Amino acid sequence: MAYPSMGEAHRRITDYLNKFCDAVSYQDVASLAQLFSFSSNSPSLLSLADALNFFQDANRLIKQSDKFSEFGEILAPLFRSLQSYRLGNLVEAYHAFEKFANAFIQEFRNWESAWALEALYVIAYEIRVLAERADRELSSNGKSPEKLKGAGSFLMKVFGVLAGKGPKRVGALYVTCQLFKIYFKLGTVHLCRSVIRSIETARIFDFEEFPRRDKVTYMYYTGRLEVFNENFPAADHKLSYALTHCNPLREANIRFVY
Repeated sequence: MAYPSMGEAHRRITDYLNKFCDAVSYQDVASLAQLFSFSSNSPSLLSLADALNFFQDANRLIKQSDKFSEFGEILAPLFRSLQSYRLGNLVEAYHAFEKFANAFIQEFRNWESAWALEALYVIAYEIRVLAERADRELSSNGKSPEKLKGAGSFLMKVFGVLAGKGPKRVGALYVTCQLFKIYFKLGTVHLCRSVIRSIETARIFDFEEFPRRDKVTYMYYTGRLEVFNENFPAADHKLSYALTHCNPLREANIRFVY
C-alpha cells in the first residue's frame, strides 16, 4: 500500500471527521452508514485507513476540536478498528469495533427519533462479519474462536435497546435476523427461542410493520427451526411465506429457501 504525504493524511482524516459530524448534525443516515461499512472495502475507507496508519495521531485531531471531541468515544475506537482492519489484524479490529459499537449504541439511546436505524443496521452486520473473520484468524493461530459469540451478546444488547414502544422498534427484526445467522453458524439454535418469543408475543411488535426484507429473512430462519423441531406444517407455512415474498431479483436467496 502506498502511504500519503503528511498533509494529505491530515486532509483525509479531517474530511472523514467532518463527514461524520455533518451526517449526525443533519441526520443524514445514508452518509453515516457508508462511514461504517468496512466490508465494502470502499476506496474512501481504505484511503482513510492508510492515512490513519501513516499519521498515527488522529486522536489529537479529535481532541483539539469541540466539534469532533463530542464524539471522541465513538470515533477513536472506530479509527483504531479501521487501522487494524487495513493491516489485516482482524482480532484487534474486532475488539476496537466492539468498543466503537457500544459507544454508538449509547449515543443512539439518546436520540429520540429512529433516524439512525440504517446506520445501526450496518454496525450490526459489520460486527457479525468482522467477528467471523476474527474467529478464523484465531483458529488459524490455534486459539479458541470466541468473537462471534461476543458479537451475539452485543446484538442482544442492541435488541434490548430497540425493543421498546417508540419508533426504533421496527429495527428489532433486522437485529433478530443477524442473531439467527450467528446462532445457526455457532450451532446454538436453541438461543433463538427467547428472541422469537419477544417478537411473536410482545404487544409492542406488529409483524406487518417490519420491513419486507426482514420479514422474509425471519420467516426463512424460523421455518428452518420448525423443520428441526419436526413441526412440518408450520415449517411449510413459514418457508412458503419467505419464498412468496422474496424479491424475485434475489435468485440466490430464492435458491436458499428451496
